[in-house]
Amino acid sequence: MSILFQIYTASHQKKNFILLSENNQEIGKIIDESKFYRIQHSIEYQSQIYAIKNVGFLKNDLELSFASRIIYFTDLGKERIIKSGVDVRIFYFKLGKTNQLFEKGKLLIEIHTDQDRHSAAEYLIEADQNVDELLILLFLHYSTKEFNSIGGSD
Repeated sequence: MSILFQIYTASHQKKNFILLSENNQEIGKIIDESKFYRIQHSIEYQSQIYAIKNVGFLKNDLELSFASRIIYFTDLGKERIIKSGVDVRIFYFKLGKTNQLFEKGKLLIEIHTDQDRHSAAEYLIEADQNVDELLILLFLHYSTKEFNSIGGSD
């Protein structure tokens, strides 16, 4: 990775997934409000709550919205995340041991798992300094959910 990359860490704290900056400042969190009969996730970022809705065949895709406006959505079939709105952008991902997100062939986000047998997983995220931190939170959530263990073990 180049010097233009920021380093983040993420780990589970109770039911939430917290994203921290290099100097341990909380950037945002993925909130898990799951109950045995209902699963609901959201992202808290810059004092705003963004809703995460599972959609598509087998609920393998997500929509991230704020005030009923979809901001990002995923397309697992084509391995991409799309930013909607006036400034449409398409990001492609690779899920595996290391999860990666690209735009126009340029690596934007890389997520590594650091887990030993006796502790919960902690994630190291390297992201281009120009990447929207909301996108980092969404990709972190999407690439680490159980239904996305499809990435293999490359």
